[in-house]
Amino acid sequence: MTLPELILLRLLWLLGLPLALAAGAVVARRADGMAAWRAVIDPDLLEAMRHRGQVSPPRSGPDPWLMALSLALLCTGLAGPASRDPDAPVLRNRDALMVLFDLSSSMTGGGGLDDAQAAVSRLIDRGEARPTGLIVYGGESFLASVPSEDPQMLQGMIAVADAETLPVGGSRPDRALTMARGILRDAASLAPDVVLVSDGGGMGPVAEEVARQMATDGVRISGIFVPQEAPAYGLPDARPGALQAVVAAGGGAMVSASEVAAIDALLPARRGPERDAADLRALQYRDLGPWLAALGLLPLALLFRRRQA
Repeated sequence: MTLPELILLRLLWLLGLPLALAAGAVVARRADGMAAWRAVIDPDLLEAMRHRGQVSPPRSGPDPWLMALSLALLCTGLAGPASRDPDAPVLRNRDALMVLFDLSSSMTGGGGLDDAQAAVSRLIDRGEARPTGLIVYGGESFLASVPSEDPQMLQGMIAVADAETLPVGGSRPDRALTMARGILRDAASLAPDVVLVSDGGGMGPVAEEVARQMATDGVRISGIFVPQEAPAYGLPDARPGALQAVVAAGGGAMVSASEVAAIDALLPARRGPERDAADLRALQYRDLGPWLAALGLLPLALLFRRRQA
């Protein structure tokens, strides 16, 4: 038999436990009506006055401790002891990931396209159940897939991407970033990520400004740099510094497409404040606090019992 997993949803309420015990001790000490008399009157005289009814007799009993027990049970219940609910709804992962894949001529003709495809495929695998979308871009941007939880479909698209995929040339990553920004806003993603897969072509002040605006919106922009291995004659050189500048503006990190371990660690998990919201967390646990707080009524009920004369 295994014990249920218990957590406290509102831990600070436990601070009331020592206060409840202290209150019980203070009330119990003051419950003796003759304590002050004993300090100033001879014991024999005090006893005579007590017999004549001129001094209140001491009241000894469990009442102060019943009150303390009731307060302690109330504080413990308000602390929210809870066990995981096996019937809790499964919440959909809304931390969307958008991959922006550069298919400009310098990428497809620079000899690093295979490394780029392998890097994106691994990135999608590491995303697990995270909804992932794909934008391919050159001089224009094209939405290949909205954020989806089907990694096989995305990997199939990546595998067939080549120099003939796009109908126009050029390299405008700023347009791809703007498209991704609109998609993530429409998806109401909580902690979105954007990954630029590029050799740095076309990166400049415009792309940096868009990345900075997206970072203000809560989007983290990272980069996978694709080095050129055997570029064809006339192609522009790779610009890792330009890609790094855009990534820095977006608050992310940049790695090389050939660094497998770095790709695995490229997107560390982010915990937004929404994930710690009490209403979302309460969906996953069964709160036992109300029952425990209700037990605190039993000691209170004993305080109203009829006393014998």
